[in-house]
Amino acid sequence: MNLDPHLVSVDWLAAFSAAVETADCEAFARLFLLDGWLRDILVFTWDIRSLEGREKISFYLSSTLAPSTITDIKLDERPFLAPRPRPMSPDQTMGVEVAFTFECANGHGRGHARLKPDEDGRYKAMALMTELSDLRGYEELGTLPLRDDLTGIPGRDMQREFNDWVTQVEDKPYALIVGGGQTALQLAARFKQMDIPALVVERHARIGDSWRKRYPSLTLHTVRKHHTLLYQPYPSNWPEFTPRDKMADWLEQYVTTQDLVVWTNAELKVKPEYDPETKDWDVTILREGFIVKLRPSHIVLATGTLGEPYIPIVPDVERFQGPIMHSLQYGGGAPYAGKKVVVVGAGNSSIDICQDLALNGAASVTMVQRSSTCVLTREYVCQFLRAAFPEDVPLPVSDFKWGALPVGLLRKLTIADQQLAWDANKELHEKLRKGGIELTMGPEGQGIYILSLERSGGYWLDKGGADLIADGRIKVRSGVYPEKFTEEGVVLSDGSELPADAVVFATGYVRMREANAEILGSDVMDQVDQVYGLDDEGELNGSYRPSGYPGLWFATGDFFVSRFMSKPLAIQIKAIQVGLLEHDGRRARPKGK
Repeated sequence: MNLDPHLVSVDWLAAFSAAVETADCEAFARLFLLDGWLRDILVFTWDIRSLEGREKISFYLSSTLAPSTITDIKLDERPFLAPRPRPMSPDQTMGVEVAFTFECANGHGRGHARLKPDEDGRYKAMALMTELSDLRGYEELGTLPLRDDLTGIPGRDMQREFNDWVTQVEDKPYALIVGGGQTALQLAARFKQMDIPALVVERHARIGDSWRKRYPSLTLHTVRKHHTLLYQPYPSNWPEFTPRDKMADWLEQYVTTQDLVVWTNAELKVKPEYDPETKDWDVTILREGFIVKLRPSHIVLATGTLGEPYIPIVPDVERFQGPIMHSLQYGGGAPYAGKKVVVVGAGNSSIDICQDLALNGAASVTMVQRSSTCVLTREYVCQFLRAAFPEDVPLPVSDFKWGALPVGLLRKLTIADQQLAWDANKELHEKLRKGGIELTMGPEGQGIYILSLERSGGYWLDKGGADLIADGRIKVRSGVYPEKFTEEGVVLSDGSELPADAVVFATGYVRMREANAEILGSDVMDQVDQVYGLDDEGELNGSYRPSGYPGLWFATGDFFVSRFMSKPLAIQIKAIQVGLLEHDGRRARPKGK
């Protein structure tokens, strides 16, 4: 039987339209497979939710679905979005992808569904995302219908207009974005396109310094399309895996090309105070040695998903005669040629540093692995990234489709398919086991991508380190940890001693929430929810949604997450700015309700 994706899509959308038009929650829920998922981004509530199963979906809609909630539903038949057949996991049954647009209470919406036949052959949603894509009357610049180009008007001084904008933002930023990395800059670019005056403050001397200060061999492990910045594709000859300094320089020029307002050598001072009457923050910035007072309505912390370097407390550290450093301070392997180096940790930074040391002539390199690690080849992971973010598909389309897949569903699919990952990486794992590495796919077999969202550690993508482990150039001590230092080495928890001329702790970072506790103060942080990791619905904790404290937001995650989630955060802040929405830090609600 031939599958007609257009007919399947039209039929399903007709049933969807009937359910929302009559506000029939049960009929809406029956549009899903029994274990189907709804991901809702600001449409039915001013929140970001993922619901699994008909019962939860129906209950979620019982107090939020009204006849006017979703109207004017239209099938999206633009290139790359038109209905198409595709195999659906976990059994690869052929299903249909469908995209559509609609109007909703607060603006323009869009949806994406993955439809799969049920046991009776009727197409139901395995996953549906509904998203508020723009506020009506406050659309993002670039999402409006095409207009005549206004830049060529005789006598128009665009540089003066930009200078006036900069002055406005510096005098009275509506949003203060703390941090100067990729997340902060993509937020600033999104905010500018939505006419939200946003000032970025970065403590380093230059944008990109947080990258430049890392170890020289650092490269991104994801493909370039995945780590492209918002609005700005890389040149066609850009390397697939971007090296450290190239990324640093790209971030620096991004500020200029996107007309962002950024202060470097600028640091948020401790304990800004929020005024619930004026709904402003009283903020002190130390900028190039001078005190500057600001009153933004919102503070967005984009200081990195992981905060300050973490080094565990190990007794007798003062006895050790050699250098001890965190991986953040590691400057390359050349100074350690002919020396014995111990690297504590077994994640991405650890294997990169061990590999760099071994290739630069260290006399011995020993990795200390406390607990098992999830390791896959970089190529194995990147084949999925290339499929999700193809070079010939516009990035906003790829982001839309990837964002439409609930993480909770992806987690279940990954666990179900974990044996495929073990089988595909069998050769790699044999090398690692030969060298003594203990391996895992995660506590439940969820794999690297989900682990990166849940805990940001305990994994690495291999790009040659396994060969060095297998042939003994990188030695491994597994199931142990440093118990104390001696003058000439480290005593491990099993009583053995590792001689060392230097020790590198690749032990990760303090979580973002804890890293900012001193700056914000306990009275604020005691009200702030957990930041990062996944909640029980598979959404990021405390990120791009109310944090628990009014006017305070957290932005976390990788390039894709900050690209995609910058829009719902900008919409929430814009809605507050124009008086459509108010919130107390925990609940968002329409103004006056």
